[in-house]
Parts: sequence; C-alpha cells; structure tokens
Amino acid sequence: MRSLLVLPLLVALVAGATLDFNHYWTAQEMNEYIDELTSEFPTLATAVNVGTSTEGRPIRAIRVSKDNVANRPVVIVEAGIRAREWISPMSANYILHEIVEHYYEFENILDNVNFLVVPLLNPDGYEFSRTTNRHWLKSRSVNGNGCFGIDLTRNFGYLWNTVGGSADACSDSFVGTAAFSAPETAAMRDLIESNSANLVLYLSIQSADQMVLYPFSHSAMTHPSNVAELRTLGNSVALALMSQNGRIFTTGGAGLLQPAASGSSIDFVAGTVQPDLVFTLETGAGGSYGYDVPEAQMGEILNETTHGFLTMAEYVANNK
Repeated sequence: MRSLLVLPLLVALVAGATLDFNHYWTAQEMNEYIDELTSEFPTLATAVNVGTSTEGRPIRAIRVSKDNVANRPVVIVEAGIRAREWISPMSANYILHEIVEHYYEFENILDNVNFLVVPLLNPDGYEFSRTTNRHWLKSRSVNGNGCFGIDLTRNFGYLWNTVGGSADACSDSFVGTAAFSAPETAAMRDLIESNSANLVLYLSIQSADQMVLYPFSHSAMTHPSNVAELRTLGNSVALALMSQNGRIFTTGGAGLLQPAASGSSIDFVAGTVQPDLVFTLETGAGGSYGYDVPEAQMGEILNETTHGFLTMAEYVANNK
C-alpha cells in the first residue's frame, strides 16, 4: 500500500475557499468539500441527502461508485456520531480525499466495491462542541427541564435501552425517548436499510480508544457467527494501524473491551441487516482527553486511520 499524504495538503474549493487537513473543518466546510468532490468527479462521486438534524442541518453522504455501477458490494462508513470526537469526521473526509481524488491508486478496490461515506452524522452536536462546549458528546435535541441531546451511540433500535445507557435526559448517556427517536439515527437507519441488499461492511469511526472492535456492544459474550473472520480481519487492521506511527491498537468484541452498552449502530447493523463485516474503529488518541487531538497531530492520525480503512476495503474487494 502506498504511503498516504501527511504533509500540509491544500484542497481548493470552487468558491475560492481553501480547505486543508491541518485544521478542523466546520460542518459547512464539510458540505463544501462534498460539493467539490461531486462536481470534480461526477463519474465517481455522488452526493446523497441522508436526512436533517434536530436543528435543521443537512446530514449528507457521498456515494463512491466507479462509473456509477450499482450492483457492487457496498461499504458504509459512518463518522461524527459523537460531537466532541472531531478527528472522526476529519478521518472520513481524508478517506474521501484518498479514494476519490487519488482514485487511480485504488483501481482494484474501486472496480469491486462501492462506498457510502457519511462524514458527519451529528452536525448539531459537532458545531456546539466547536463553538460552546468542547466536551459535548450528544446531539442537540430539546429534552425539557433545560436538558439537551441524545447519545446517538445508544439510540439505535437493537436491544435499545437494555444496558449501559441512562433515562436521565441530562446524562451524557441519555438513550432518548425511544429507539430512533433522534432524527440523526433514524436517517442513518434508513440509509442502512435502503442499501442492505448489497451491504458487506459497516464501519463506524469513533475516537480515541485505539481499538478495532466488532459486535456486539451490548454483551461481552455474544458475537456474530463469523467471529473468527472478524477477529482475523480486525487483527490485520490493527497491524496496519500500528505500522504507521507505533501506537498500540487492540482488537476484540466491543462489549468486552469497552463497557457494555446497547443501542449502538454496529449492534443494529449486525443484529438486523447482518452483513459479513461490522466494525468500530477507535482512532489514535491525543490531547488531554484522547478525543481532543491537537491539530499538529491530525496528519499522522488521519494517515493511520486511512490505512486501517484501506485494509478493510482491500479485504472486501478481494473476498466478497
């Protein structure tokens, strides 16, 4: 696999603005990048309107399909589900930068796989974290009594509200009033289900526990029937991640390596759609809390995360 770019990188936009991967983008800049890619690479990239957030922001995706061939295996990448994990949406955008702008480097993958990448599932929480409260995790739903937000990682409709969440609307782990009560998770559900026939890999990019996790989140003892395949591929991804900057990554069941919690996106996908491959990639850590990666460290983490993703993508291209 070729060495990905980690030096200062400029991406010129139609409007004359300049995006680079040395600073954290706003939600609007991410939308501008989607527009730029789909304008410049119309036979490869198509914008998808996934839904609308609580505060009315668009939730968007890019479908990457070489020559717009529809019947290939599909990989869905979900990022930006937790507001304060800014490195997650930046990783998704860097992945798009690689597979779209440098498409000629990935012919085997693009000849055999289509991608749906949602760079920012939680735009309201992300912007609130950027402007008001750096530690904000949830969405920005109005819960009453001065409380806001749902933990979107606990709002998906598979064994919803059975373990690891809170019914307290002020809690960071508030599960919502019902499964898919958040418009963000409902929109993601619809995107998943509308692509379920060809879905072979679902990847949630989060930060920053330095782990490659497979289902299930709700239990340390429950795994998909192909757990051996998941473990083998997860180990390969972890090795690819570690080979870049020397950070240690651990592979295992999500409910074993993290506190058990129901309502995650990977549990929903693995428990209902049941594609062969479902993972959470917890990126490299930095800063004081892990998720607050300094901009000076962005390049190396984007580089290693993309290597991990490409390891999964190559596996799908060669085996599914």
